[in-house]
Amino acid sequence: MIETDRVLRPLREAEPAIEQLDTYESPVVLTEALRATWQAVDRTLRTLLRSDASAPDSIRLTALSPEQMSADAVMLELRRRDMVSLAVAGRVHELRHALRRAEAGTVRAADADNAREVVRSLIEEVHGAARRAHTSSDAHGVTPPPSAPQDAQPGDEDPPVARIGWSGAQTRTLLLAAAAMAVLVLAVLAVFLFADGSELEQGVAAFSDGRMDVAEQHFRAALRHDADDTTARLYLARILRRESRHQEAADLLRDATALDPDDAAVRRELGYLFMDLDRPAYAGTQFRRAVEIDAEDPLNWVGLVHALALSGDSAAAAEWLRRAPAAAREMVRER
Repeated sequence: MIETDRVLRPLREAEPAIEQLDTYESPVVLTEALRATWQAVDRTLRTLLRSDASAPDSIRLTALSPEQMSADAVMLELRRRDMVSLAVAGRVHELRHALRRAEAGTVRAADADNAREVVRSLIEEVHGAARRAHTSSDAHGVTPPPSAPQDAQPGDEDPPVARIGWSGAQTRTLLLAAAAMAVLVLAVLAVFLFADGSELEQGVAAFSDGRMDVAEQHFRAALRHDADDTTARLYLARILRRESRHQEAADLLRDATALDPDDAAVRRELGYLFMDLDRPAYAGTQFRRAVEIDAEDPLNWVGLVHALALSGDSAAAAEWLRRAPAAAREMVRER
């Protein structure tokens, strides 16, 4: 059962900072409001995943820890369980991107609008997830444990342990041994669950938290260990692009494309790089390829429409927008 009050507590506690999305008077104040909003949204999403009783213990135990589970991984699990819509996932991604951009010195009024919409829609979806969980519980019910027949009498049938000739002391010994084994198994699991994780996992966690210097170190270490790791190349390229180290980012993305030509995220990042270099026509080619590979991700469509519009092909932009998923159309309208 999802306790909405507990899940939404981070958003309530951050209300004073979130209100500054409406009242900010400087880019610095808006950046701080975006940071506080993202932190509250991230905590809410993690608590929502933690509250899913059907999730494996390995996920529930690590959901609240950014060091153990990245924001991307949290969203992936929530989407897999249909606890968050694709539209909200896209808005949350935009919020994270806006915060990184703001921290780099570029903040926009539209960032505040998107952040407010993230908070509003996330509250709605948490309540919706709680209603669905409650309905599912009512539909399936809870099967009570079997009870002894009302007319059963002592001695009618010996307990199973007694039937095979075990004494009470032997039974207690067996139970103690089983308990000890359970403790040992849990201890072993804890070692794996709370280990530091790979260089790639630590890099993704640092990236999600905005610790770009730390993330860069982990991704470079991951590539030293495995030069063919396209995910490490992608994340490292994202960091370098945001730091305007365009040639280094381009080299990484070129190699990543050679390793995996059908990685939609790499294609989309190439599109963003070309956009930063003011080459929207080239960007459009990459975004179009990303759409062909993964048509369900609204960010691929949004990038394509935006690139076509900037390249002066408004007719093509309108046509692709017409064909785009509803979540992508909504995101374009909000820009």
